[in-house]
Amino acid sequence: MGEDRLEACQKEAGEVTEIMLENYTKVLDREVKLSELDERADELRNQSAAFSKTAKTVAQKKRWENTKCKLILAGVVVAAILVIILAIVLAFLLPGSAAAGDAAASSSAGGN
Repeated sequence: MGEDRLEACQKEAGEVTEIMLENYTKVLDREVKLSELDERADELRNQSAAFSKTAKTVAQKKRWENTKCKLILAGVVVAAILVIILAIVLAFLLPGSAAAGDAAASSSAGGN
């Protein structure tokens, strides 16, 4: 009876040891997986920082291009307005000068 009990205890101890070894192996596997996940997270964090920096640079470049386009468009509009105003002013001045010149020429010719 004592030997049976000893064998049962040894068998149970062997089973517990086997279970503990399996659990220890699982813990080691999980540690490796967690280390890999941590490395991937660090890599993604670095890539995210690089992407953010690039995105800011591109946004700034596009903002500058947009500002340049607005300035060019404003310049073209101002130039067009100046051309129209100049054309209107010249249209009023030149025919008036020609009519005044004709009147002066006819009055000096008629006065002789």
